[in-house]
Amino acid sequence: MPKEASTKRKRVPVSQLKPGVYVVDLDRSWFQTRFYFHRRLIKDIKDIEELKKHGIREVVIDTARGADVEAPPPDPPETAATVPSKEAPALEPETRPASPGEIAIRPLTQELEAARTIHAEAMAEAQKIFDGVASGSPVNSPAAKKVVTDLLGSITRSPEANLLLTQMRRFQSDLFTHAVNVCVLCLVIGTSEEFEDDITSLGLGALLHDVGKTRLPRNLIRRKEFYSESERNLLQQHPKIGAALLEPSENIPKLTHRIVMEHHERIDGLGYPLGLEASRISPSSQIVAITDAYDDMLTGRKLAPQQPLEVLRQLYIQGNAGVFDRGLVELVIRCLGVYPAGSLVELNTGERGVVIAANRNDSLKPTLRIISSRDGLALSNGPIVSLLDADPGSVERRIIRALDPGKERVNPLAYLKLAG
Repeated sequence: MPKEASTKRKRVPVSQLKPGVYVVDLDRSWFQTRFYFHRRLIKDIKDIEELKKHGIREVVIDTARGADVEAPPPDPPETAATVPSKEAPALEPETRPASPGEIAIRPLTQELEAARTIHAEAMAEAQKIFDGVASGSPVNSPAAKKVVTDLLGSITRSPEANLLLTQMRRFQSDLFTHAVNVCVLCLVIGTSEEFEDDITSLGLGALLHDVGKTRLPRNLIRRKEFYSESERNLLQQHPKIGAALLEPSENIPKLTHRIVMEHHERIDGLGYPLGLEASRISPSSQIVAITDAYDDMLTGRKLAPQQPLEVLRQLYIQGNAGVFDRGLVELVIRCLGVYPAGSLVELNTGERGVVIAANRNDSLKPTLRIISSRDGLALSNGPIVSLLDADPGSVERRIIRALDPGKERVNPLAYLKLAG
């Protein structure tokens, strides 16, 4: 997807940057610099000097999420005729600069309702695609591509809104819901890392990775454990079945075929169905494999549901053990965030908050809305704070634990609105 596709984005020289500008892309890949995260709010001159120091010459900025680089017109020369009168109106409160927290939540709140509609349509369409294949029809590739395109448009506008909606579906384990969740997660990663040319193929592979399961006995698919050896062998054929089902479909990219075939391969060679190792597995297939495992653990499709932080810990362990590529696990963690949008957290101050945006510079310090005070008083419209930006002289806020919104009877969506 071209970087200039959005009218609110533009490419500018690094020399024109100023505090308050929101950068969404750099002219050098993340592995060529120390900047693992391209999206960042320029907070001060030091941030600009750091970009220059590492050879960044141009950046893409998003004026919907931060200030523009265009300088205001110069003040007219001060003369008797231009001296303001005593009756000059005071500056209206709404003209004050938006805080970093407001900048973070605005695109989320603006996109959330549209994203909810797009997700509902995506799941309905995915169910039709999977039900059709189950009844013997070929994969409806135009419908699948439309699902990916619609989701990608929403994710480009606000990845946080889309991640939040996947969090809200944590206890839905239908095959088509899982397919849409994995597609969303992969598209968020793809947009964050500027995959561009391969992002549609990645999204299609993620959406259709389990299509082969539609041709297996339903009671086998719904069961979480206790398979006989013959049942396990049958289940492990679903990548081959899925790849074969894509063959008659029109205009399915080769990478999508490869993802469907390889999403259960592991770099230690212990995956299936081909037992491929390391470099023989496409990186896109490995990303789908990691996000597939992420959603499985989060929703409890195979075992009891786990909190996002524990899911990421398990993925990190598997990366260290050689099951998944460690670098790709770290990439997924960076993109999805240690505390994804919608997470309920408790702070060292005794306050509680709902995460509204991951912080790409420090994943342990997201932006959140405070929903209860240190005294336990519920706040329906509490302040929006970035844990990265501590107020001078105040106690530094930090997260001490993640909480289960279900057990705490908290609906994160209720707190995602602009103050005022």
